[in-house]
Amino acid sequence: MDYAVSVYRLTASLPQDEKYNLASQLRRAAASAPLNIAEGSGSATNVEFARFLGYAYRSLKELITGLELSQRLYPSLNERVIVELIDEGNQISKMVYSLIRKLGENPQW
Repeated sequence: MDYAVSVYRLTASLPQDEKYNLASQLRRAAASAPLNIAEGSGSATNVEFARFLGYAYRSLKELITGLELSQRLYPSLNERVIVELIDEGNQISKMVYSLIRKLGENPQW
């Protein structure tokens, strides 16, 4: 959740003309990851939980790519913050992927 909040804060510094474009996409992906993990944690089976974890994993990968795009398009943004968010996103996505594997599921992507 803290990660999603940090992404929301960063997107507030994007140019106003990105409000309904890149900023919106980054925010949706940032919110999607923890929401899917939470929804999946209430699943009755490991297969169903792994499916929701897969959604979260893909949202994190989308978010990381969006952050890299932001970094290239808007070099005036705080470079340190973006790099930290990319690194943290990669770490979280590795943890999610590891949990999928521990549930005994082979990702189907």
